[in-house]
Amino acid sequence: MWYVTPYILLPLAAAGLAIAAIWQAWSYRQLPVARIFIGMMLATLWWSLCNALELANATVGGKVLLTSIQYVSVVSVPVLWFLFALFYTNKEQLVHRWVVVALVIVQGSVLLGAWTNHWHRLMWPAVELVYTAQGLWVLTGSNGPLWYVGVVNGYGMVLVGTLLMINQARRSRALYRAQALSLLVGALLPWVTSILFVTGRSPILYIDTTPVAFALSGLTFNVAMRRFRVLDLLPAARDAIVDQISDAIIVVDRHDRVLDLNPAAQLFFADQTAVIGQPLTVVAPTWLYEQVRDRYEGQFELNQPTSEGMLTYDLRCTTLRDRRGMAMGRIFVLRDITLLKQAALALQKAKEAAEAANQAKSTFLAMMSHELRTPLTAILGYSEVIRDDLQIRGQNDLIADLDRVVLAGRHLLNLINDILELARLEANSLQVYPEPLHLAEIVTEVVSTSHGLAQRNQNTLTVTVEPNLPPVKADPTRLRQVLLNLIGNACKFTEQGQIHVRCYSPQPGIIQIDVSDTGIGIPPEQLASLFQPFMQVDNGTTRRYGGAGLGLAISRRLCQAMGGEIVVESEPQRGSTFSVRLPVADTVMSPLCSDN
Repeated sequence: MWYVTPYILLPLAAAGLAIAAIWQAWSYRQLPVARIFIGMMLATLWWSLCNALELANATVGGKVLLTSIQYVSVVSVPVLWFLFALFYTNKEQLVHRWVVVALVIVQGSVLLGAWTNHWHRLMWPAVELVYTAQGLWVLTGSNGPLWYVGVVNGYGMVLVGTLLMINQARRSRALYRAQALSLLVGALLPWVTSILFVTGRSPILYIDTTPVAFALSGLTFNVAMRRFRVLDLLPAARDAIVDQISDAIIVVDRHDRVLDLNPAAQLFFADQTAVIGQPLTVVAPTWLYEQVRDRYEGQFELNQPTSEGMLTYDLRCTTLRDRRGMAMGRIFVLRDITLLKQAALALQKAKEAAEAANQAKSTFLAMMSHELRTPLTAILGYSEVIRDDLQIRGQNDLIADLDRVVLAGRHLLNLINDILELARLEANSLQVYPEPLHLAEIVTEVVSTSHGLAQRNQNTLTVTVEPNLPPVKADPTRLRQVLLNLIGNACKFTEQGQIHVRCYSPQPGIIQIDVSDTGIGIPPEQLASLFQPFMQVDNGTTRRYGGAGLGLAISRRLCQAMGGEIVVESEPQRGSTFSVRLPVADTVMSPLCSDN
């Protein structure tokens, strides 16, 4: 038999508020603490609906059945509150599988006892239906031992969870204390009401006003989620991250009162125990307050004078805003970058010293090359005069020896010229004069000049020039120097093979000259340093091929000075291909990447 009573509005209101809390927490369902909270609210919803139905029923069997069904929430809510408190206070490591199994067994036994009470009467030995003066049909009777076991278990878990939350609220910073207290109020309301009902001290006799408390509890949880951002900002996350971070973090409100700070920031304050809630101008050292008071957004450098020297901090300022975008305060994050600044200064000094040393080396090489070249030129000149005189006198037996002197002198002069040119390139004092050039004439000329070099090692030298190539932008003298060096290297490192020079356009705006040979090739490990000064491909003891290793370094610098580049592809014992890439006249060449 059912009847209408206004008292069912209270548990229905509690159900509505529980649904609102579930809806707000649903977006956080990926978090374990949020899933437990949603489960607790679902159990609250079930408890409220069953309580409303039980209040509207006027039969013993109906009330006993609805009370037994209601016990699903009665036994689950304490467990969920206990788990929620563990996760909220960052003690989820205590939630072992066996702990959950034990809680399910204990509370499941109470639930099973409620469902099977008509067999053993250990839950409610006897019940009767009474009509009260308030117009309600209520069940009365004594409680059995299993009921007391359920009460002790439920209140015990609620008590432990509550103590955890109280301890968290006591230890929390101001930013989280209101959050924890709001959750405590929402959790304690229904259990205080339940204790009053069980002990007979309820303001309304025979009526369990727990649904009323659940209505207020749901309202409190909604306020906590809306105003204090429960499930957005957990103190557990703050304790695990903010307190352990090495950067100093200080949070102030709009009046510059300290709301929160981590242990790293406490070191800035003389009285570390009385900082929270105090104005920053009172508790902070003068050097810190003067440098942060007018800064709201951005990144700055702070300097702290100490007896041991100046400390430097990287300061990042962020304005705290509410949902409406109104400023609520500021966050200061300070990172000690003193060592970083010192390292940067030392690195800058080392860089300047290296540049000075390199400049001194280039100056020395240029000076010495010039000083060596002047007397060497005189030696070669007089040697030529003596050779002519010996030839006139018919002393041919001495001419061969003098030819060796002249050959060695010319080799030495070429080496000195290369060193001088490299020094000028490194000092950026070597001038190039790019102009529009047609490559067919220059390439053909260089190849003709190099036929003698090719024939020494019985090589075949061929050339292919793609027709109708646009002019390139290059210095003709320097381009001849580069091509002569590349073809000369190909002739030197190839014996009885083929050397091919190909000129073509691989893509719009670029002209490429490939010098390919079938010589000894270059090992992959040497490609990376091939264009470094004094690099030798044949670096063995025999030094079979000779050379100082300056030609490729100078050629690359010259190509770069003309806006181009040299790249190389090579395979040992299969040959090499050096490619000179130059921009077409009146175009700007994009940066090129070499394979070495």
